[in-house]
Amino acid sequence: MRKTFAVASVAVLLAGLFAIHGNVAARTGSEQPAGTDGSCDYSCLTGMVDQYLKALVAHDPSQVPVADPVKFTENTIRLKLGDALWGTISTMGSYKLYFADPHAGEVGYEGTIRENGTPAILLLRLKVVDHKISEVETLVHRNAENAEALERFGHPNPVWLQPLAPSQRISREDMVKDANLYFEGILHSSGDMVPFDPQCNRILDGDQDTNNPTAKGWWDLGSFKPDSMGIQENTNTGIWTYIKSIDPRRYLVVDEKMGIVFGVFMFNHPGTVAFAEVKGVGKVPMPAVTQRPSSVEMGEFFKIEGGKIRQIEGISVALPYKSGTGWEERGR
Repeated sequence: MRKTFAVASVAVLLAGLFAIHGNVAARTGSEQPAGTDGSCDYSCLTGMVDQYLKALVAHDPSQVPVADPVKFTENTIRLKLGDALWGTISTMGSYKLYFADPHAGEVGYEGTIRENGTPAILLLRLKVVDHKISEVETLVHRNAENAEALERFGHPNPVWLQPLAPSQRISREDMVKDANLYFEGILHSSGDMVPFDPQCNRILDGDQDTNNPTAKGWWDLGSFKPDSMGIQENTNTGIWTYIKSIDPRRYLVVDEKMGIVFGVFMFNHPGTVAFAEVKGVGKVPMPAVTQRPSSVEMGEFFKIEGGKIRQIEGISVALPYKSGTGWEERGR
């Protein structure tokens, strides 16, 4: 949560769940057997990621089966497939995590890389239609220290790798609703409204910023160390009030098998909030980095178990205030 976070009203939340960029309504129902309709099943989708990454490291987009046209963005900018990271990546790193949605034909991946030898974090989303890639969305977090911190975990938290038992599954709509409540909780400074599992932690940009007394956070004012708090208490402090909107919110992958919701979300900071009023502490000054207009695009994913948010992870990309996503008109 180091770089961003925010929220809206509960009424807006409930009304808006069925209109979040058209992504949820088209993705309902239970998981079907793999490939029964000729579509790309779970293993096919994750295999597409592997094929894409192999081609990426080879600097050869011709190795990827793409639709005509294919849309490609890196850090919100529309580019030709083969541009940007395609020319600078050196090799893959040691950290990797997949999540896939056969219903939507969408698959996501987070992993570390080396770019001209320098560690970075890559977040990738592919849309697959008729076994061809029609959309490629990449976020590259170019911070060597953060990438190395993510690799020091050794591997993703085991909860990300554990399929859900049938008793732990909820509907696709409810999975998205739970994830969306997280953003509402940030905007309302109310962790109490979010269905957090008591064991939930958050890792953003390689940094665990909850239940981590040794974190080098923005706020370290004597006994007030929000990074050492649980995520519910941390959200309740009000330290994220500099985030005035989280819009758009694009929910892109609902992985029913693993209980993962993945999306890309734009946090908007007008730079007008100087202090947070923290109960029992008083006025807490906002960090200098929040004191200017800016937006941050977050690629985040949530582990949902039995209707509770069990774990959160993601990366950020800093952008000018009210930047576009590059996907305002998907497919064009």
